[in-house]
Amino acid sequence: MTMVADSYLVLWASQTGNAEWIAKNIHTEAKKRGYKGECHLMNEYEKSDIATAGVVIFVASNTGDGDPPDNALKFWRFLRRNKEKDYFAGRQITCLGLGDTNYSNFNNTVKRIEKKCKELGATVFYEKGLADDAEGLENVVDPWIEHLWTALPKVLVSQGPVESETAVDKLADLLDKTSMASHPSHAAAAAEQNGKESVAKPEPYSFKGRKTDLPSVVEQYTHLPNTLVAQHTFPEPASPAALVLDYSGLTAGIKLTGIPKASAANIQWASLAKSINNGSKNDTIVPDFVSTPTPIVYAPVANVRCLTSKDALKRSLLIELTVDNDLAFEPGDAFGVIAPNDEKLVHALILRLTANASDAYTMLHQIKGEDLPTHLQKASSVTLADILRYGVDLTVAPRKALLRMLADHASDMEEKTRLMYLCSKQGLAQFNALRDQSPTLLDILSAFPSCTPPVSRLLDLLPAHQPRYYSVANSPISHPGRVRFVFNIVEYTSTTGVARQGVATPWLDKITGLVAAKGEQKNGSTQVALGDVRVPLFVRPSNPFVLPVDTKRPLIMIGPGTGIAPMLGFVQHRQAQRNLRQKMGGLGQHPASDIAKDFGAIHVYDGCRHRAKDYLFEDEFKQLVDDGTVTRLRVAVSREDPDNKAYVQDLMREDIQLLTDLVLNQDAAIYVCGSFAMANDVNKVFADILMQSNPVIDVAKANTQLMDWMANGKYLRDLWA
Repeated sequence: MTMVADSYLVLWASQTGNAEWIAKNIHTEAKKRGYKGECHLMNEYEKSDIATAGVVIFVASNTGDGDPPDNALKFWRFLRRNKEKDYFAGRQITCLGLGDTNYSNFNNTVKRIEKKCKELGATVFYEKGLADDAEGLENVVDPWIEHLWTALPKVLVSQGPVESETAVDKLADLLDKTSMASHPSHAAAAAEQNGKESVAKPEPYSFKGRKTDLPSVVEQYTHLPNTLVAQHTFPEPASPAALVLDYSGLTAGIKLTGIPKASAANIQWASLAKSINNGSKNDTIVPDFVSTPTPIVYAPVANVRCLTSKDALKRSLLIELTVDNDLAFEPGDAFGVIAPNDEKLVHALILRLTANASDAYTMLHQIKGEDLPTHLQKASSVTLADILRYGVDLTVAPRKALLRMLADHASDMEEKTRLMYLCSKQGLAQFNALRDQSPTLLDILSAFPSCTPPVSRLLDLLPAHQPRYYSVANSPISHPGRVRFVFNIVEYTSTTGVARQGVATPWLDKITGLVAAKGEQKNGSTQVALGDVRVPLFVRPSNPFVLPVDTKRPLIMIGPGTGIAPMLGFVQHRQAQRNLRQKMGGLGQHPASDIAKDFGAIHVYDGCRHRAKDYLFEDEFKQLVDDGTVTRLRVAVSREDPDNKAYVQDLMREDIQLLTDLVLNQDAAIYVCGSFAMANDVNKVFADILMQSNPVIDVAKANTQLMDWMANGKYLRDLWA
């Protein structure tokens, strides 16, 4: 018979904030249901009652290729080294993982945690949930949490009364009983709603037409010496994009089910009744409330160069920063760039959310509340502008919980009903259609103009603004005091034809002067001295994507497109190491050949669409081949000849005998950098190598072996969508 525990513990680990938000909501709901327990970050497990809690709920995301988040590494070491077979004896556990099936090690973090806890005596009381970001996390998370409340009473005793009725129950019941056609506006909507329509609406709630400048009678005095009239210069606000959604399924008398419970209001946006000067200035100084795992360095931009031609499909930039001794790094390391949200988007939201734009840039507030989310815990003296720039994500696909909250703050019944429909089971298709359009917060608020959420509720539900990570593209030996990195400017078109862009890459392009494309200036290169322009960055800790210590070990490097950037850093590092070794000289009769034997062969597989348009670092790799650093360089070109498309995996199959010898007989280290799709095709090549080498090995065993290689550092991948 299962013993019923009297307390629970929620342990979470999160790279982007999603797992933290989910874990804390589980904890909040559990308390409301009368259960007694705690909620802690995994790395702070020593502060928790992990040794005594009868029920433990693990919520964790993943980073890299199925690795634990940075804030779970300490806890994972504790678990891995724990040899007490009965440490979790008598304890009940369950796990919720947030992963992505684009990665081979899907939801590896919670799988390993569950396996290790079972080895230490734990019993699983509720089957783990494995959410897939590729399909939408909420498709698994919401039903998993809903069924958790059925499983929990079997292993945990309630300490008090369960809340009898929630706001969502009341509102869902209201919607169930309300005939849409009984409202004039709903009757019109039911008659007209037979297809897709734009949900963006005009006045009276729009900020369009609102004045943001000073009256002319005041403006003339702002330039006087010692004027008491503050002068602010604001950007033009961004224009919202119309969302295209189909509400034909929202018929009269429909019963809406599966609506998420209204999240608890926790955050307080408290005025400090103080202001700052020049609050509208937009520079690269990151506010103090932004936390990073290592110190922020403000690195001056030394050079910037566009590596692709004007007619290339993507615009690729190489930026070189001066870091001197402020930043210690190795080839393959990643660093985070802290880029603000687009200033025009920020200003448009300020106009939408506040009555006084100037106050949003100058008036200081404190964020207060119980158990604040990590990204807001230090926000003790901030402006709304800085919170919107650096604190919260304004472009991420919306959660249902956000739409649910917006419904509470919509004064128009039709808009309220539509928002509830979008976060219901019946509206799932349109919720997914909404997410597919990559809407900004501005787009969503503009689609429901009667919705006026307070800033505090938005801060409760918007995820953290994230740094953007880039791989180092140079060696600290070959380029002392400098960091180089390469990236494509992220620009794309949504499913409804709306032009979208990323956050960091357009910002980096803008602050470095929008340099000319390759071939538009002399030598195809634009070297720009940018003086005071600085990029805030920090080194990402615990990076496994590094060179082996043994220089004799052969290397296989696969990195088409911008994936070649860290490979260039690796190869330049090997070149610099060899040059240093040659300067030291040798003791034998043939020092040159002896030194050559100290450095293993390097095989590089690169790729581009058109050599003339987007072949990156052609000159650099030619020199590395000529001096013998790179043993063999193969370049796959996929678009020059429509009848002869070649990708890196095709070239690898041509070299399968060579690769088999390198991988199986010479213990070559393998590095892959680039897209998921490319990496999956490359993975199949290595699986084929294993299967062809041993008839006993099938696909499943081959993939298991490849995962073992990843775990022990033989096969390393740095991937993106």
